[in-house]
Amino acid sequence: MKTVAIVGSPRKEGNCDLLVKALCEKIDGDVESFFLNDLDLQFCDACLSCQEGDCIKADDIRKIIDKILEADLLILSSPIYYGHITAQLKTLIDRFYQVTRNPNKSFEGVKVIEIVTQSNPSDIYDYYIEYLNKTAIEFVGMEVIETIFARNASDKGQGIETALEEIENLEINI
Repeated sequence: MKTVAIVGSPRKEGNCDLLVKALCEKIDGDVESFFLNDLDLQFCDACLSCQEGDCIKADDIRKIIDKILEADLLILSSPIYYGHITAQLKTLIDRFYQVTRNPNKSFEGVKVIEIVTQSNPSDIYDYYIEYLNKTAIEFVGMEVIETIFARNASDKGQGIETALEEIENLEINI
């Protein structure tokens, strides 16, 4: 199984990073992780050059998308900042456009496990993640098979106990 793990948090060794690493330890096969904050991420210009071939942006997102196209499993992680995923992860998702516009590429069949951390202790952001799944993840042909929330997780290591238990008990059948 080929897995691509994306850490959308700007905090190395933060809660998203810790949870992604815990999940990656459970996975058999090839796992490649990307810490978005360390990479060159450029915004989509909607220039439509991707209809003719590859995106013209010569940044790290091209490499990541190529890896996702080959993957069986994609792990997406982000904290919720001001009610939304991070700008880093949103920039990657916006660049999925290049796959949807290119008839020779498809994310169809890629399974997704999401890890979401938030300082709020309630389920207030669940609807936002469901909306994001419908409009960005499932829209491009991927299938979300699990969403793991770490609530009340404002400081490193805080609020992630339940999420770590979920990861420990998670059966990944792809």
